[in-house]
Amino acid sequence: MPLEKQLINYSLLLQIDFKPFKLKNLSGFFMYHTQRHNNCLTNAIYLLYMIKKIFTLFFLITVATQGQNFKNVDNMVLTYPKFSKVEDLTSRIKKDFTNDEEKVRAAFFWLAKNIRYDLKEFYNPTVRNYSFSYISEAEKLEKMQALKDQIINVAFKTKKGVCEEYAQSFKKICDLLDIKAAVIKGYVRSNSNEIGKPERNSNHAWNAVKLNNKWLILDATWAAGYEFNGKWVKKFNNYFYNIPKEKIFKTHFPEESIWVLRFGRITLEDFYKQPIYGEQLLASKAELISPKNGIITIEKGKNIELKFKNLEAASLVIYNFKGNRYAKKPLIKTEGNITTLSIVNPTANSELYVYIKGENALIFKTK
Repeated sequence: MPLEKQLINYSLLLQIDFKPFKLKNLSGFFMYHTQRHNNCLTNAIYLLYMIKKIFTLFFLITVATQGQNFKNVDNMVLTYPKFSKVEDLTSRIKKDFTNDEEKVRAAFFWLAKNIRYDLKEFYNPTVRNYSFSYISEAEKLEKMQALKDQIINVAFKTKKGVCEEYAQSFKKICDLLDIKAAVIKGYVRSNSNEIGKPERNSNHAWNAVKLNNKWLILDATWAAGYEFNGKWVKKFNNYFYNIPKEKIFKTHFPEESIWVLRFGRITLEDFYKQPIYGEQLLASKAELISPKNGIITIEKGKNIELKFKNLEAASLVIYNFKGNRYAKKPLIKTEGNITTLSIVNPTANSELYVYIKGENALIFKTK
């Protein structure tokens, strides 16, 4: 299932204030020595100062290096040709990268950048019926993998596919790299019509990969771009590489209970009751406190109040109701790290879109 976006032509600048890491709890160590050796006070203070400087520099270099690691991987992968065979891509990844983290990133990035989502197939799906006989579990698995390999081969030759092609291709590359991975089938939502209406059958597929004894969740389909006004927009979205554990259930719900239990406790019904979360909110430190229900009941003469924690860009928030031509700014009140957005004269039986920095952050239904 493709990711849908509702965009608004609204440009704003955000100034980010970086606060350097501060070294703490070392002064006591030096205090002990300076009490015994007063003549070493100056040297101790100087040493403390130098340690702070060195540690801070080390921290900044480490952060910068970690941020650049994937940048280097991505830049390398951008030089790759449009491989027509999964084996050729895997061989190139093996040649260029030595650790599993880089190999996984390279596979994910190549798929997201080179496989185009097939909207025609999504809206008019080809019926895939497969049948085969087997006499052992091993033969069954072998024949099932052969069918999956057919899907992967077509995706690499045509450079297009739906979620199944992205997920199976990523799993195949990890298998060839001897990295443990899985295809997860489940449920996602991307528009207001899906709020409060659980699907009976799963509608999406994504991946999990095990690195450093921890499972990471990745969705190459949604990382590849999004649908807008019936057209596919190719734009890499890094958020869907290693989706934060605490935010997985805001966008994805696995069909198998084992994957639900690995990351939390939620029911399918509760998953569908939520508002639709946009990447602009998910990728930030902000958290929606209330309402948690995606359907808001309008009370006569009362405003809609949305409460957030750590909403740094409160002044960059606007909203709109479906069908309205112009977006508006809500009333904003901040106390500590809690920000309340008040929406005056809300429209009932409509859809409420909340934007941060011009991009969709939340969608509610109103009644």
